[in-house]
Amino acid sequence: MKYCGVVVPMVSPFTPAGEIDEPAVGRLVEFLLSAKVAGIFPLGTTGEGASIHPQAKRRLVEATVRHVGGRAMVYAGIASNCLRESVEAAAAYKDLGVSAAVAHMPSYYPLSDADIEAYYLRLADASALPLVLYNIPATTHHSIPLDVVDRLRAHQNIVAIKDSANDRQRLTDLLRMTGGRGGFPVLLGASPHFAHGLRAGAVGLVPSGAHLVPEKYQAMYEAAMARRWEDVDRLQEQTDAACAPYFKGRSIGEGLSVLKALLEKRGLCGRTMLPPLRDYTGTVP
Repeated sequence: MKYCGVVVPMVSPFTPAGEIDEPAVGRLVEFLLSAKVAGIFPLGTTGEGASIHPQAKRRLVEATVRHVGGRAMVYAGIASNCLRESVEAAAAYKDLGVSAAVAHMPSYYPLSDADIEAYYLRLADASALPLVLYNIPATTHHSIPLDVVDRLRAHQNIVAIKDSANDRQRLTDLLRMTGGRGGFPVLLGASPHFAHGLRAGAVGLVPSGAHLVPEKYQAMYEAAMARRWEDVDRLQEQTDAACAPYFKGRSIGEGLSVLKALLEKRGLCGRTMLPPLRDYTGTVP
């Protein structure tokens, strides 16, 4: 299966002036690939994709593809409130060597189930890249209904879903509907449910915590593929503990600013965030 494994939603490293820090992109990519992860995913939620200027997005994607150098798949976020921008981004990123596009729902207008389905069909029809659906209701305020997912997965250009809804029952129902490990690929985005989702048939993990312990997420995935469930549970506990300093009790934006401060402490990138998020000014955990 092509769309599987540990796919790291990479932070976007910036200079203090807010420009893409290309040397830091290289350091991050090398660190993450040292754990033998399957994919690198710039311009997602962790990567502040909603806050970056289109030209800077292109520079980031270009630098990521160059540093990856064919050693892993590169997924790229194309989400936008403007469909044309998403379509144009997919075409540009394909030319740069990206393997797949990832898109969550637009997040301004209230949308019906029919609106959501029609949007993704139009995007999939027009996208030059294979499309990964991205369900993240914490930021979009919509959750892609399961019956809509069921119909969308029949589209030849829709190749997987990343589900970041922090909802164990939905995840169970999604994996049952999509056929588990032998069916439509489900990539897990809500880290508290990784062990459960892998047991139920998910084929990939998309953990922001892989910036801290990539080798443990890779070990969790490999243990799940070998059905070593005690190891999976142990690694779930270890990764939860490793990530608690930046996500426990914090909003998404606050957590990301702490994560960047932790990466700065390790010499991987600076802590600069783009507005509306702010740099972390507290003590680094």
